[in-house]
Amino acid sequence: MFLPWTGMLGATLLLVGPLLLAALIVVPRKWVNGQVELVPRLAKLGTVSIFVLALLGPVLLIDQGYVQHTFLNWHGLQCGVYYDSLSAVVFLLVSFLGVVITRYACTYLEGEAERGYFLKWLCVTLGFVLMLLVSGNMVQFTMTWIATSVGLHHLLLYNSHRPSAVIAARKKYVISRLGDLCLITSVILIYHVFGTGDFRTLFALAKAVGNSGRIPPLVTPICLLLTGAAIMKSAQFPFHSWLPDTMETPTPVSALMHAGIVNSGGFLIVRLSSVVSLCPTALDTLAVVGAFTAVFASVVMLTQASVKRMLAFSTVAQMGFMLLECGLGAYTVAVLHIIAHSLYKAHAFLTSGNAVMSGSKSSIAAGDPAAAHPGRFAMALVSAMLVTFATASLPGISSLGCPGELVLGATLGMSVTYLLWRLWSTSVTPVVIATGLLLAAAVCIFYFGLHYVCHGILGYTLTQQTGFLTTNRDALTVVLVLLFGALLLFQSQLPQWSSRNWCRTLYVHARNGFYFNTVFNRAIKSLWPVQ
Repeated sequence: MFLPWTGMLGATLLLVGPLLLAALIVVPRKWVNGQVELVPRLAKLGTVSIFVLALLGPVLLIDQGYVQHTFLNWHGLQCGVYYDSLSAVVFLLVSFLGVVITRYACTYLEGEAERGYFLKWLCVTLGFVLMLLVSGNMVQFTMTWIATSVGLHHLLLYNSHRPSAVIAARKKYVISRLGDLCLITSVILIYHVFGTGDFRTLFALAKAVGNSGRIPPLVTPICLLLTGAAIMKSAQFPFHSWLPDTMETPTPVSALMHAGIVNSGGFLIVRLSSVVSLCPTALDTLAVVGAFTAVFASVVMLTQASVKRMLAFSTVAQMGFMLLECGLGAYTVAVLHIIAHSLYKAHAFLTSGNAVMSGSKSSIAAGDPAAAHPGRFAMALVSAMLVTFATASLPGISSLGCPGELVLGATLGMSVTYLLWRLWSTSVTPVVIATGLLLAAAVCIFYFGLHYVCHGILGYTLTQQTGFLTTNRDALTVVLVLLFGALLLFQSQLPQWSSRNWCRTLYVHARNGFYFNTVFNRAIKSLWPVQ
């Protein structure tokens, strides 16, 4: 048992650490640019210190599983900390990426006249993201949500002399303000319906409402507004076009944005899953929009010649799949997805120059590998599904017990199908077949093992928030499985179809993102002319 002041001290450090980074917002531009050696050292020291704090933070959860402390309460407006296993995991992730990205930025921008200004806003934005993760109530969460967007806006305008950078930043600004409006309205309604914005109290009240079965009418608009805010924050269709267009910004910003900030939409849904789960319509909306965005962005990604644009559309697709997981009620899987995607995408952006040097080509243009032979493709599909569902049935796993997990299991099986098809496309000797099956089993065991570990860490936090999901979702389950199955078939036969006129036409339209960015750019230019 910890002494009473231990939790308060930990909560203070968890809030003050990020607050010190965010406080750099008041430092004048001229001063930070003039301190060529001091500012990078302070940026590195600050991010490393917070990372150490993130490593020690989980110790605070040993006593009761969460830390909650209110520092200020002024006429109902509170400032405090709510730190649980979800906060601990994502806080550690973001602080680690903050150390890596900051160190990279210090070297990347060495010799730049505005390096101090850039590092200032990088630290400010990182500080607000970390404060968002430990916010104790809805008002504080919303304020840091908006502040994060403002910090990112300054980073996107680092190269403000380039018109394309300005247009992309303005698109992001407009979409962010629409998302902010959705979140603010939902917070007002939450206070009206539940009478509180304090997270711990709100979760308990939402659980009681779900158990009673008497859902207040205003819960539906609350959940739909939260869904809208998450969709806009995570660059989902049709609000996605700003993300691929932000390539004028320095690479460290791309890494921070794709590996951290766009995940805020998913974190919002997971954090408030106790509320969102009260509305099946909101969950279905997340599932449908996320699934469509994942398929749409995956097709567009295949046609991109620019490495960074390809990675950007990959992020859009991954965020779509992550929101699909939230819509299916698989919140622990969504958190696991956030962790894996953040680490992968930060590495991909920070090493994107290597891909340029190696002459990376788009998949359609390269036409490699050859189209899958129907017999071998069918063998790969059947084998992958058998291995996937056999692994899921092992004692202690049982990870396919609901429609949502069934969809995710089928999607994993399709991914393994692609792996086996690539392996068996050239040879189907007994040794190659056995190697493929062992590799497929290893992939499935690794996936379900990570799922098991993540559920063990987050089970207490999220299990109490996922008991209100509807079970009559068979039609949606079938549609989603067929959708991802069609995408797998399209990808397997793409090399053969690429010479056909309809596929060449599709390639041209997909290369241009089906013109959604063009329409949005024209609208922004007409409303907000670029000088």
